[in-house]
Amino acid sequence: MLLSYHPMKLTDAEKIVTWKYENEYAMYSFSESNEDVQELMNGEYFSVLDELERVVGFICCGESARVPGGTSIGLYQEEGYLDIGLGLDPDLTGQKIGSVFLKQTLVFLQNQFKSSQFRLVVARFNERAIKVYERADFKRNKEFYSKVNDEDMLFISMKMEMPCYSFEEITEQDLTEVREIYNYYVSNTTISFHTEELTLEEIKASVINKNPRFKSFVIKEENEIKGYVLITQYKSKQAYDFSGEVTIYLKPDIVGKGIGGTALQFIENVAREQGFYTLIATVCMENTRSKSLFEKHGYEQCAMFKGVGYKFDRRLDIGSFQKVL
Repeated sequence: MLLSYHPMKLTDAEKIVTWKYENEYAMYSFSESNEDVQELMNGEYFSVLDELERVVGFICCGESARVPGGTSIGLYQEEGYLDIGLGLDPDLTGQKIGSVFLKQTLVFLQNQFKSSQFRLVVARFNERAIKVYERADFKRNKEFYSKVNDEDMLFISMKMEMPCYSFEEITEQDLTEVREIYNYYVSNTTISFHTEELTLEEIKASVINKNPRFKSFVIKEENEIKGYVLITQYKSKQAYDFSGEVTIYLKPDIVGKGIGGTALQFIENVAREQGFYTLIATVCMENTRSKSLFEKHGYEQCAMFKGVGYKFDRRLDIGSFQKVL
């Protein structure tokens, strides 16, 4: 499921206030009042849409995400955290998509607000939600009571810190580390179709393009290079000028931690700024992790080439995955 985030629109707010949660989760239901609609329109809410542009959830930030009981115990006096709240269409709850919803939401919030520290509050009985948050590395913090329908209800605050990644254009000083990252995949995987490790001059030619439209960036966490991402020329004929090829390589010990999705969203924005119409990723079909990454972010498989590669004593297929920007 690929989600998109938009400032709350009136039509979305009017739909969301009709959502009804059942049993103990009824406390999350709105009253369908004009007051509830106006709250959703206060500028701190975003509607969340799926690939078919259906409203599947909402998020809120700042004051709208705070619970009165937390204010009473001084919870929000600790600065540096972005307070957030999330709501999922009740028809989608319990279908194991909460983690996907949360993960994509955190990436959006990090990019939108340049924040890497998040805080939320959840009803203590809601173990289903708490487990989703804990899987995303939220830690339990303070428990407190707050009024819900004139009754005291126990809540728990949870906090997390996301690694803060930055993107810097690749320079010659980065080439040694970039080469080490790439050559790992040459020697140990079928992700790269090179069978011999690249020299510094060869890696320079592959990641630094004389045409300024084709950008390449190292991915850094606290000034340490964690990987790199780039747009290269898809084909040299002039009619292909608005098509680019996207490539991401990460240090093997950080694969699977969400950095690939962040890097992909970043490079797509760069591609839009450079006037590209579409991006294409070429993936060895054994590389199921990359295949899933691109598909999750809206890339569609548009071609398959059987047995075009040969490495480690086996024939290899490649697939082309395309996204129109």
